[in-house]
Amino acid sequence: MESGKIDRRRRYTLSVIREAFFSLLAEVGFAKMTVADICRRADINRGTFYLHYEDKFALLDALIDEALAAVPPLEGSEVDALCQRPPANDDYYLLYSDGDAYARVAQRVVERGAEQMVPSIMEKTGLSHEDAYLLFVHNVQGNLAVNRLLGWRRGPEFAHAQELLSAYSEGGMRAVSARHDPRSSS
Repeated sequence: MESGKIDRRRRYTLSVIREAFFSLLAEVGFAKMTVADICRRADINRGTFYLHYEDKFALLDALIDEALAAVPPLEGSEVDALCQRPPANDDYYLLYSDGDAYARVAQRVVERGAEQMVPSIMEKTGLSHEDAYLLFVHNVQGNLAVNRLLGWRRGPEFAHAQELLSAYSEGGMRAVSARHDPRSSS
């Protein structure tokens, strides 16, 4: 019984921290937000905040991970499924709208996707780890920038952009692969 009470209290605390964070993100932005601001808005003390998060960046990382897990990737986005996930709700959309938070979103997407995608790019292209990582980062940054430009709005324009980005990436992979394939040099 006591365990259920603790879990309920923890869920409540995390919920008010999350709500305070997104409220402040909309009002003042990530750069100007402080842990003290979050605690005041959530009506908790700093010690309670620090039981759950090391700092506002750890909270942001947790919220980014939550956002990435909230929505499955768009179909047919083999090059980088992590950056093809539209925000699940208005709160998550704020992460992509705030310039400072967005930079962290892009960094987190690179961190989370590199382990899976870089070996795949290496296999498809014959590139070294370093070169495959460069292509991966290029794809992530480019896809996120275009998706952000379009406001993550689904519809014909968004679908067209996804098809275009996918064709561009796949064509680039084939070109790089042919360039590094010893059979292609005559």
